Amino acid sequence: MMRTLAAVLLVGMLSGCASSPPAASPSAVVVASPTSTPVATTIAPSPTPSGRHVNAVLGYAVTLPPQWRVSECLSSLSPGPEFVGADVLTWRTAAEELDLGVSGGTGPTGAFSWVVMIEAQITAQTAMELATTRAGGTGGRLEPATLDGRPAVRAFDGSANSLGYYVASAGRVYSVTLVPGNDPRPPQLATTTFDAIARSVTLVAPAARPASTPAPIMGPAVEALADAVAAAFAASDADRVRDLITPKCWITAGYWQSEGTSTSRDKFVAGLRTAFAQGLKVTVEPRPIRTAPLMRGSFWVWSTWSSYGLPPRVTPPSNVQIVFDQIDGRWYWVSSLFNAER
Repeated sequence: MMRTLAAVLLVGMLSGCASSPPAASPSAVVVASPTSTPVATTIAPSPTPSGRHVNAVLGYAVTLPPQWRVSECLSSLSPGPEFVGADVLTWRTAAEELDLGVSGGTGPTGAFSWVVMIEAQITAQTAMELATTRAGGTGGRLEPATLDGRPAVRAFDGSANSLGYYVASAGRVYSVTLVPGNDPRPPQLATTTFDAIARSVTLVAPAARPASTPAPIMGPAVEALADAVAAAFAASDADRVRDLITPKCWITAGYWQSEGTSTSRDKFVAGLRTAFAQGLKVTVEPRPIRTAPLMRGSFWVWSTWSSYGLPPRVTPPSNVQIVFDQIDGRWYWVSSLFNAER
C-alpha cells in the first residue's frame, strides 16, 4: 500500500520540528504530533548542554541532569492567545532523536516518549483544575505539593509514580509532566530523576512573546524548488531528492483522513531507493504552485506516484501533495499528503 511507502519514507515540526494535529474532519489529515501545541511561529531554544536552562518567553528555569538537553525538534513556541509553548527535555542525543522520529497514531511514540515536557499556558484555571483535566483517566491520584515555594499539585499514576507537577503564577499555569511510552521505562528516566528535574524548576518573570513570523511570499525561489523536485523525480534520483528535503529534524507524511508519520530524510531516501528499484515512478506537476496546504508548510504542488512492487505486495498509485516551506532563508520539501483527493 502507498501507506507502507510513506511510513517507511516520510514524516512533522516547525522548520523540520514537530507540528500539532489539526482537527479531524472529512477533508483533513490527522498528522502525528509530539505535542498538543499549535504550530510554533518561532523555533524553540537550541539544544543546550547539561546545567541550568532558562526559557525567558515561557518564564521558567530548570536544572538539566548530566547528558540531558532541550530538544530543538520537539520544543516550540505558540502563536495562540492561551498556549505559550513547551520545552521537551530529553536524555537522547540529537542523532538518536532524529533516527527515532515520531510514528503515526495516537499517543507519544519514538523520540516523543519517555521525555519530560514543561508547558506554560495563560488560563483562568487553577493548578488543581488543570491537573484534574490533564491527569484524568490515569488511575492515579492528585495531592497538594510545593514547587518553587508556591502551592502546587502533584499527579501520580496507579503505581504511585510521579506523573507531573502543576503550579500557577502570574496568570499562567505551568505543568512539568512525564511523557510515557509503550516501551519499558528507561533507566535514564527513573522516578527520582523526574522528581529532581521537576523540583528544580523555578519561575521567572516572562519575557515578551516574539512577534509572529511574516507569511512566506511566493517567488522565484519557490518555483526553483518545485522545478528541482520535478526534475529529481523525473530522473528517479534519490540523492537529488535528498538535497531538497528539510535538513532539520523530520519530514512529515500524512494520509487523507488518517494519521501521519515523521522520520529523517536519510530514512526517507533509503526507502525511496528501494521503491525506485521496485518500479516506482513519480510525476510532479511544478505548476501551478498552490497555497493553504493541509500539511505543515506554505506552498504545495501535485504529484502522481505510480504503483510498484510485485504481487502480492503491490503498492497502488496515489495522488500526493508535496509541500514546501522556508527554513533558515531557504526553501525545502517539508511534508506530503498521500492519497489526497483531487
